[in-house]
Amino acid sequence: MTKTKKVLTSVSATIFAIGMTGCGSEEESTLPPEPTDDRCNEYEWNNEEGVYQCDDDSSSYHGNYFYGGFFFATLSSLKKDSSYKNYRNSPTFESNTKPSKGFGSGSSYTGG
Repeated sequence: MTKTKKVLTSVSATIFAIGMTGCGSEEESTLPPEPTDDRCNEYEWNNEEGVYQCDDDSSSYHGNYFYGGFFFATLSSLKKDSSYKNYRNSPTFESNTKPSKGFGSGSSYTGG
């Protein structure tokens, strides 16, 4: 009985670890690389706008949107940028803001 429990525990742990590995990796892999601008040391992805925002409390750029190598203090100033407008209308924007399909995304069925 002890040997069986050890095998089952080991198998369960392996399955759990493999399942957890797949949970977040697929969605995150579709995001562009995080900025490396030294003026902000921590960024958070803003899915609605398809850009990163500075999330570094000690930075004077905290809360600013980051796109194309520039910080934008307001959403309005970001949306006025011609390069950002082109990005918003591109397939790249859609792929960066739509959740990926894969493990944990659920399933849908349409048919008759």
